[in-house]
Amino acid sequence: MSIQRLADSLKAAVDKRVSNEARAMRGTIKNGMFVSGAKSFPFKQAVDCSVFEGSRVWAQRSNNGKAIIVGA
Repeated sequence: MSIQRLADSLKAAVDKRVSNEARAMRGTIKNGMFVSGAKSFPFKQAVDCSVFEGSRVWAQRSNNGKAIIVGA
């Protein structure tokens, strides 16, 4: 593998990670849903944290329309 191909691969990996992190939304747990602004989604937890009604959390939206809790 040439140095340029290695650099390109590293750049692509970093760009993908930054893009995924930029999609995280801040919201609140209300009525069993993740609510961010005017949008609400059913959710799953990806991290071991205690979430309950009124919790402020960070979530990323998955391809199936659910919010994945990634931080609290």
